[in-house]
Amino acid sequence: MWKKHVAAVFLDLDGALLDTGAEIDQIWRQWAQQRGLDFSSFAHRIHSQRIQEILKSVDPQLNADNESHALEAALYDAAGRYSKLRAGARALLDALAGTPWGVVTQASGNVAHARMAQAGLEAPPLLVGAEQVTSGRPDPEPYLMAARYYQVDPRDCLVIESDENGIRAARAAGMTVIALADRLPRHHLQRANVVIGNWHSIILHSQQVGPGQQGIWVEVVV
Repeated sequence: MWKKHVAAVFLDLDGALLDTGAEIDQIWRQWAQQRGLDFSSFAHRIHSQRIQEILKSVDPQLNADNESHALEAALYDAAGRYSKLRAGARALLDALAGTPWGVVTQASGNVAHARMAQAGLEAPPLLVGAEQVTSGRPDPEPYLMAARYYQVDPRDCLVIESDENGIRAARAAGMTVIALADRLPRHHLQRANVVIGNWHSIILHSQQVGPGQQGIWVEVVV
């Protein structure tokens, strides 16, 4: 058993908290077909990078602002159409009640909130979305922003991720990472501190660490 005490927990949304793979694939595939682009050439990026960064890699000549708005609207309209809450995730969220936690995602805030609402989730106490940072993953900026919000040392933070770039970002921020391995081969998750197969492997215990402050004991059955 792996065990660690942390001050805050940050969760990836797409792929970790929610299974949104089919939803995101469909929107990007349709967009590529409408523009005569090869979806397979950039499909590996759509779950781990922000829209603007993906567009630059696809074709620097694209009108990034126009295409970004079109994709954002399509992703918002499709929010929750195919996605579902990952098994075991709701119990973990219930265990986080009253403790510092948040969602850190490469999706925009609007799309992220829409997806969570469709999955029957309340808005998290903190959400760091694509539009709030200058640099997306694998840059550590999104996770460092989350730590600053709670005024905690990044080294005392736990991240639960399902994406290689997200793991790299969290580790670059100095945080401890638990990786979910059911979507990617384990060799893509080597930078994580712990690799698990599903949410049921994680056990959380809240603990009072000071006046009005809650800490969290995290146990992983591996």
